[in-house]
Amino acid sequence: MTSETPKHKGLNTSIGKSSPAHEVDIYVGRPAQGHSGNLTGNRRILKDAAAEIFNCIQTWKAHQDRGCILISNIFNLRVQSPDIKFPDQLAGLVSELKKLCEQMSNIIEGLGIKLINLNAVSALEKGSITPLFISWSTEHFCKITEQLLRAYKKEQKLHQNLLLKIADSTDTDSLLFYLSCWTYQPYLDQSIEKKLHNMIKETRHV
Repeated sequence: MTSETPKHKGLNTSIGKSSPAHEVDIYVGRPAQGHSGNLTGNRRILKDAAAEIFNCIQTWKAHQDRGCILISNIFNLRVQSPDIKFPDQLAGLVSELKKLCEQMSNIIEGLGIKLINLNAVSALEKGSITPLFISWSTEHFCKITEQLLRAYKKEQKLHQNLLLKIADSTDTDSLLFYLSCWTYQPYLDQSIEKKLHNMIKETRHV
């Protein structure tokens, strides 16, 4: 669970515990190795796609942290009103959590579109052994994006299942368990974060 266990009074308005979200600018960064000036063609497509994928994940993190707060607040409501099945603020909190899950699902769909675009570039570059940036082939860009998509798709499915359980749960111990599952995102280990940052470094955004 988070370092701040939900309090038994008041609503939690603190931020969540994901690593800080920050975006990269698609139009900044160093040129590809051996190239100067503005990028064009497939290099431009790959560089833009890497930044957009990175920024999608930063949006996920913001939604993830907001979800931690909402589940914490639902827990607090249950503690404060153990005999009330539907406390006044419950519907609003569950509705917002549902909206977050829908937005996170949209992120997954966006990543899927990015993978399709990268596969198209890879098909055009098939047979070329010259990296477009530092060392990654277009095929490797596709491989990493597919791994990211697979992991986040599994996590989204877990979040959706948690939403259904949280909406119906009146047991505070169960809610704490759901909060822990939401917070720690078991399908998103450190290797996933590392792959994302390596993609940004490869395209010379940092």
